[in-house]
Amino acid sequence: MEELQALYAAIDRRGHRALAMHQEEVDPYLGAGEDDRRGLSLILHLPAHVSRNINFALQPLKEVGLGLYCYPAVDMHITVMDVIGAYSGFHPTPDELDRYRQVVAKVVADTPRIDWHLAGLMLSPGAVMVKGYYSPSLATLRKNLRNRLAQAELPVRERYATRSGHITVARFAHRLPAPGAIVDLVDADRSLSFGDFTSNRADLVVHDWYNHRVHLVGSFAFAE
Repeated sequence: MEELQALYAAIDRRGHRALAMHQEEVDPYLGAGEDDRRGLSLILHLPAHVSRNINFALQPLKEVGLGLYCYPAVDMHITVMDVIGAYSGFHPTPDELDRYRQVVAKVVADTPRIDWHLAGLMLSPGAVMVKGYYSPSLATLRKNLRNRLAQAELPVRERYATRSGHITVARFAHRLPAPGAIVDLVDADRSLSFGDFTSNRADLVVHDWYNHRVHLVGSFAFAE
């Protein structure tokens, strides 16, 4: 818990500095036409009560956040692992996807369900995020996935080795006309609880950066 809190605090400090200097990171693909970047990820979905609570918190941001792209509730997710980080030109064959599916299915089936507590908004230089706190089985799942995929000689191309349990809920599509207002609203909800839940299943998907266009490769239940 302390390690996660320190990680989130560091991310939040970087976000605050960027917006204070009006150096927010604008996503060049939002609002710029078709985004053909795709990747392979293992993700977790949010229950309705949690995504609803997040949406309530996003409403004030939507009102002042010209240039803010807020994720629809159906697109919100937790990334367990970007097996292949999204990029232009990712076109896996059915056989390649099946090989990944078989390995991931076995690892998930050996992993206990993951308990979550979501509380507080934070800023990164390019996004608004929800802080997630999780049971130890998530770290075990990530470690075992990396090991088993390597043993199967399946490529893993993570953008970075994910350690957090955050949810990206908004990105900056344009320069923000009022970054200070967004900072104030995020700070007001830095400790707001969005709810607790248990992840019983994980989905292996081919999707874009916003989890908007999704091809389901497989859905797997955790161990009881």
